[in-house]
Amino acid sequence: MTDDSAREPEDEVVSQTTDVAGQGEDGPVVAEDGATIWRTSNEILIDLSMPTPEPGEYTYPSEPAEREGEWWTDEVGEIEAFTLWAFIFNNPEDCENGCDSGDLGEPAGGGVFGVSGAVSDGGDLTLNGFVSTDTRLYEEDGEPMGVPLERPREAEVHLAVAPHGAFDPDMMPEILQTPAATVDEWWVALFDPPA
Repeated sequence: MTDDSAREPEDEVVSQTTDVAGQGEDGPVVAEDGATIWRTSNEILIDLSMPTPEPGEYTYPSEPAEREGEWWTDEVGEIEAFTLWAFIFNNPEDCENGCDSGDLGEPAGGGVFGVSGAVSDGGDLTLNGFVSTDTRLYEEDGEPMGVPLERPREAEVHLAVAPHGAFDPDMMPEILQTPAATVDEWWVALFDPPA
């Protein structure tokens, strides 16, 4: 058994919990306290749980159009695919008008990370994983999307659940490893830096 009172400050774990909001700019809360992150000096551990969106009752992906049938489909399925993404901004104080995709790279130090993928046939959709200072950025066409995680304790963290439509094993592994849809089609959880 370890004595947590003897831990060094750099080993401290900071926990934050927030709601998961539904699709759209001001989507309704779909999971109260549905997302939790734990911050250490080297990583951010992530857990998100929400009711699985009802097939046919939500907005399906429409982008990137050139990847339809490879990464996503707008078809309804008994089993559907979802991915979890982390948009992490090392220096949120340098974001312009709030952190968003325009703040990827410098000076805000924003980066995109693929966290997890899952298929679901109902019940709760649970996605979890972590991003560390060693985690590689998601790359699009061979180009890293932003900069790596540098400040886990101070970063602003945006989690996004992307829909991929009906699960098709012929689309593996891309259907569970690539982004799909737009911000208006994602479910989101936002974490400000700890006070």
